[in-house]
Amino acid sequence: MKNQPRVPALWGTVLMAMALALSGITWGWCDDAGVGKKIFEAKCAQCHGKDAKGDPKMVKVLKIEPVLVDLTRSDAVKFTDEKIITTVTHGNKKMPKYVGKLTTEEIQSVVKYLRTLQTASAGAPAKPAVTPSKAKKKNKK
Repeated sequence: MKNQPRVPALWGTVLMAMALALSGITWGWCDDAGVGKKIFEAKCAQCHGKDAKGDPKMVKVLKIEPVLVDLTRSDAVKFTDEKIITTVTHGNKKMPKYVGKLTTEEIQSVVKYLRTLQTASAGAPAKPAVTPSKAKKKNKK
């Protein structure tokens, strides 16, 4: 009897470890999205809007095409996470760089949150595209 393995105790330990690991993964993703939302609202929403569809006022201030700040447009939704992380990290034209201002983990959290906004807007009716010529005509008025 001394050499018999303690199967119930072993399975209990294995199940407890699995439960802790899985709960950590689930809670970690939720925390990332929550952190991402806070950072997005603080650093990104000024230009991209809280819904990531772009802020029309900033389009005029920055003198850029409206499509550039709309992160819910079809081609922006197709950007890889890596492309978005690179753009946020190093900037792009009038988009400021956040290297040294945000950690890699914070930027990844922003991308996760952005993906929730893009998914939410995918079910919304598409808004008409603004072509460069229409944008210029509006600015002249």
